[in-house]
Amino acid sequence: MQVSFVLRQFDASDDLKALILDKIEKRFEKLAGPTSDARVTLTTEKAWTVMEVVVTTKGEVFKSTEKTTDLYPTIDVVLDKLERQLQKRKDMVHDRRTGRA
Repeated sequence: MQVSFVLRQFDASDDLKALILDKIEKRFEKLAGPTSDARVTLTTEKAWTVMEVVVTTKGEVFKSTEKTTDLYPTIDVVLDKLERQLQKRKDMVHDRRTGRA
């Protein structure tokens, strides 16, 4: 999985990038596959920190955005949302292939 970072008015340390990269790889490697791309956007707007993650896999785009004042809990919230989206899509494809209603 290829992960790219976009920083807008935000200074991210290498440790923060490594943390996000590690979490994304652990959670989405099986769900999204090795050929997928992820774009992480971190933005500062006034007192808010906005985190957006867009995962592109097999021609489909999955997106999650969260706006909070504290970044570290936001990482887990955004990744949970994306994980649910990817799991739902995987289950839907599996159900079609196996003939379940």
